[in-house]
Amino acid sequence: MNRFAIIVTIKLKPGMGDTFEPHILKNATAAVRDEQDCHMFHVSRAEDDPDTFFFYEVYTDAAALDVHRETPHYKKFFEDAGDMVSDRSIQKVTVINPENIA
Repeated sequence: MNRFAIIVTIKLKPGMGDTFEPHILKNATAAVRDEQDCHMFHVSRAEDDPDTFFFYEVYTDAAALDVHRETPHYKKFFEDAGDMVSDRSIQKVTVINPENIA
């Protein structure tokens, strides 16, 4: 069965990377731990720009992403860190080899 995923690129306001990082890591951990339909939430940081982050999130389906955005941990993350973001892009994709998801 295929899975739904998003690839997110976050550009922060200058100098916000170190402040932002613990917020997104807490959100990612809670998503995988507390959401039955969140199978993976990887957070990466650009080596050449400490204010650029990438997320790779895998869900059972698109509806599970909507559920994620209504969770207390997501709302807390957005409340605490949303103002640090200067730009965000989201690419929706289909995972065609979900057997490789841990």
